[in-house]
Amino acid sequence: MEYLFAFLESSNAPVVITDALQPGYPIVFVNAAFERITGYGRAEVAGRNCRFLQGSDRDQSDRAHLAEALAHGLAVECTLRNYRKNGEMFWNKLYIFPMKDDDGKVTHFAGFQHDMTREKQLVGELEDASMERERLIDRISRKRAHTARLSRDLINAQEAERKALARELHDELGQRLSALNLLLHRALPYFDDDGGKAIWGQAERELGSLVGLVRDMSVSLRPPGLDYFGLEPTIGHLLSRQFEGGPSYVFEYAGLPPRLDAAIEIGVFRLVQESVTNILRYAKARHVVVEVNGGAKGDEIEVIVRDDGVGFDATHWREHGARSGRSGLAGMSERVQLLGGSLRVDSAVGQGTRITATLPLLSLAPAEQK
Repeated sequence: MEYLFAFLESSNAPVVITDALQPGYPIVFVNAAFERITGYGRAEVAGRNCRFLQGSDRDQSDRAHLAEALAHGLAVECTLRNYRKNGEMFWNKLYIFPMKDDDGKVTHFAGFQHDMTREKQLVGELEDASMERERLIDRISRKRAHTARLSRDLINAQEAERKALARELHDELGQRLSALNLLLHRALPYFDDDGGKAIWGQAERELGSLVGLVRDMSVSLRPPGLDYFGLEPTIGHLLSRQFEGGPSYVFEYAGLPPRLDAAIEIGVFRLVQESVTNILRYAKARHVVVEVNGGAKGDEIEVIVRDDGVGFDATHWREHGARSGRSGLAGMSERVQLLGGSLRVDSAVGQGTRITATLPLLSLAPAEQK
């Protein structure tokens, strides 16, 4: 017992021993660490029940758990709000063990205490930090959603302007050119000599070329098929028209719903349109592959355009485009970013070019589909 009490006395852990055979489990021993953590001296606590450390703060759930374990002579672990002699509250983690005699009867309870106030404070601070982090994430998510809506509104506004301009070209300028063409044909009988007919023929060819140019500009500004037939047939028509005289091409479209969000549809069409334009102007390609699919995760749309043309150094393609005055890739990148996606350009001199755009997949709501 001397060795035991010497050990308990020198321990850094607060220890209290109570008499289990006396009513109220009076304290019979505390060590120096108990005196330090509570501020009470041994003479002040001897014979008292440990509940005095709780003061008037009795509404604690672990008190009932503790009382039941003591009544049945069982070991128990609990956490209580205790109060030092100066009135300061601290969180007390208790580990209580029954001490039995040779007959197995519980004669004492030994309690080891741990001041976990700092841990509780740290946990509280972590919980507060976690809540603040969740609030920040929610705020950022809402701002991103707002930015995405603004970006889509910007794209829709741009497309609405293009659509209006396309209508003006088709309805106003196109009709006036058609009327001029009719007048030109009505004037043909008045050109008797060969020289006059030659001039008339040249005027007819120029006018026909101008009519075709206006028609192409109108379709380029706003493909009418996109509103009526959807993305796949519209891209198919674009490729057949643009690559009519070569190069050869393959078009693959898979893993997507029949209709997509309007901003996504026109965005994908513009990406393919600009890529095809760049190929025809600069690539000197013999073969082109255009792929539009649902992406690896099924929640995105992937657009891949690759060719076997002359290629270019894609290490710094933004700077290269700025120096050469070619803003096509920069415009494509900006459109992809507005739609919340990413653009990758892979190319090398003499090895062709591969453009990969990944966009979030937004399906039309039922009302919009109707």
